[in-house]
Amino acid sequence: MSKSWSLRILALIVAPAITVGLSTEASAYSGNTWVYLKNSSAPNGHSAAMVHVDDGDIFRVYDNYADGHGVRGYLEVGSAAVGWVRLHSSYNGNGYISFSEFKRDVVKPYVHRIKVCTADGSEDTSPGPCSPWKVFVE
Repeated sequence: MSKSWSLRILALIVAPAITVGLSTEASAYSGNTWVYLKNSSAPNGHSAAMVHVDDGDIFRVYDNYADGHGVRGYLEVGSAAVGWVRLHSSYNGNGYISFSEFKRDVVKPYVHRIKVCTADGSEDTSPGPCSPWKVFVE
């Protein structure tokens, strides 16, 4: 068999394997996780939202309602030894249709959860109302 035929056969064997490998890599992301603070007065039915963007482990906290309140998003990780541990919170006081963001590596097999609350300033220690917690696993 000539060298060019050998290369063609090798290409036919290797190309599908590479394609399968790339599609497996791309599907490693489980998708984005959203949580919403419901508010029937808000134009879209919720006054705030928080998302975990799986591709890059970015968290965004959105203010979706011009009500004079800022919003704060919370990220926690579950621990069998101590329960839930706060990893990060992010305050967004930038106003209607804005977001704040932070990066935090989310790894298997840990269980994480997020929620979003209204907050009156970055030092507000008793925010509320809040969304329910949204639990997710990488």
